Amino acid sequence: MILGAYSLYCGMIQRLFFPARKYLPLQLTSLILLPFPFHFFQVAAFGSLTITEVIALRDVKAYGSRFPWNFLVLLSPPSSAVAWFLFHGNYWILVPPLLLYVLGVNVGVFSANLSLRPLLGLSQLPVVVSVLLTWLFPKLLPITLAIYFSLLLYRRKERGIHSLTALLTGVSGVLVPFSSLYLGDLLHAFALGVMAPFFASCIVYSTSRYNYGRTWPIPLAFASSYFLRFHYLGVSWVPFALASLYFLFLARESLGFTALKYGMSKKYLEPRFGKRSNEKRPNEGGLH
Repeated sequence: MILGAYSLYCGMIQRLFFPARKYLPLQLTSLILLPFPFHFFQVAAFGSLTITEVIALRDVKAYGSRFPWNFLVLLSPPSSAVAWFLFHGNYWILVPPLLLYVLGVNVGVFSANLSLRPLLGLSQLPVVVSVLLTWLFPKLLPITLAIYFSLLLYRRKERGIHSLTALLTGVSGVLVPFSSLYLGDLLHAFALGVMAPFFASCIVYSTSRYNYGRTWPIPLAFASSYFLRFHYLGVSWVPFALASLYFLFLARESLGFTALKYGMSKKYLEPRFGKRSNEKRPNEGGLH
């Protein structure tokens, strides 16, 4: 699951640079190296991604743009290269870079759906430090999630629940890791309580926002998969499989060739293509 998550994460962050041709050679280098399940190929893949990121940031700065930096996202590629360099069969080494990314990329999702001020710039520093410390002290994972959501909620602009999906994703992200302190299996607590629901939340919101309100069963299903591992091992895969299939169903209009070509859901493209086809019809009728 962790290896698959790295491929998904790499694909997501590559979208930041697409379709600029300047970065294409480095992007292709990362994508060509990524499928090889050997740690030195992964080091090179994420090293290439880090170089792409540095060049892109330099270019943006040269254009005169000023914006608050999302350090959680920006630090994930170099930390991924370091993690794969240190990897010798210890899968926990690979967790902190993924954690940096899923927390950083969901800042905007939680901010928009829970009426929060975005957690960006130096205000992310406590979270960044806590995530990096999980390399040495894995049991800091629940504390890291608690710090993250405490800082988000501290910046709340108004009261009230505006999104059940965002709320349940946040509850899963705190409850499952804290449960692992008693139940154990910290790696699966991260995968099923944080990584999987956070990825699903971000992807559906960014590609198929019209379905985001329907995403709330996904964090519940992934969390139940973790808890069922300890009592009903034979069925713990069922909620995971159902959540994965449901996620694909919600994002289905962003997975076709047309959606991949234009970088957005087919549903957003329908008005454009519908208008184009309507414009052709009068001419086609005049030929008869």
